[in-house]
Amino acid sequence: MAVYRFRVCIEDDHEVFRDIDVLGKQRFADLHKQIVQSFNFELGQPAEYFSSDQQWYEGDTVVALDKNLDGDHQKIVNHINVPRQRFLCVTTSHKEVGLALELQKIFQEEDGVTYPRAFKSQGEPPYYTQPPPEPIIDSHSEDSSHEDEADMFEGDGPSEEEIEQIQKEAETASKKTDFKAPAIDFSKLGAISDDDDEEEDEDDDDSDDENDGGGFDDFNMDDL
Repeated sequence: MAVYRFRVCIEDDHEVFRDIDVLGKQRFADLHKQIVQSFNFELGQPAEYFSSDQQWYEGDTVVALDKNLDGDHQKIVNHINVPRQRFLCVTTSHKEVGLALELQKIFQEEDGVTYPRAFKSQGEPPYYTQPPPEPIIDSHSEDSSHEDEADMFEGDGPSEEEIEQIQKEAETASKKTDFKAPAIDFSKLGAISDDDDEEEDEDDDDSDDENDGGGFDDFNMDDL
């Protein structure tokens, strides 16, 4: 049985490729399974294969594969028309991926080999065909940040229920309180006696005499 070796390249980077050997009687679905495995593409994605001329212009659809790769009855040998037969493929692996396939050689099946197989591999698959990296989360710092946030709200005053209770108690107390001026007991202040009045009058007279002695009437220019 004839074996067909296809070089499968990433459409925008021909330095990254896989050489896939497949039997002529096998289907495009068989070839596609090996391509997905070889490039480590996302599983369970649909794909569509197109014919191509030697200038890589896209032609008619050869086969459209659903995510289960079912419904393909196209044998590869039925679409080999020239020695360097070319195909194009559009599939998805996290993002849309374009592939370029070119027939490299035809040779006889080898005993003990399971086809299809990846004969040669060069280059890493593009970053956009791989799952995005998981975010790096430091569990210790995340736990401590939650603890810090919780501490911010500890001991910051009364709760809403307590505040409402305090306000109600204050309103009740203000309604019950009757603000009046305190009563004055004049009996405890003591009465002013007549003797005290006479003493105050004498003090006033003495002070008047002292003031009279110090006036300008007693001033004499000869004393200068």
